[in-house]
Amino acid sequence: MTQAQYPIIRVFKILHIIGLVLFLAGVISLFMTDIGQNVTGMVAISSLIGLGLVLVSPFPIALVFQWASKNK
Repeated sequence: MTQAQYPIIRVFKILHIIGLVLFLAGVISLFMTDIGQNVTGMVAISSLIGLGLVLVSPFPIALVFQWASKNK
């Protein structure tokens, strides 16, 4: 089965990359800046990290579904 039969995998891959960028931006801003010293900064950092992790999560699941459908 080719990649063309699973176009959703490409979307999940793009979301995965965006999620990694958001997660890394949140972690870098947490450790490298003093943004986290006030409440607004804490909310921004936690939102970046949380959204990043949420966007990262569907891609491995989609790969497992793709792998399982190949092994039928």
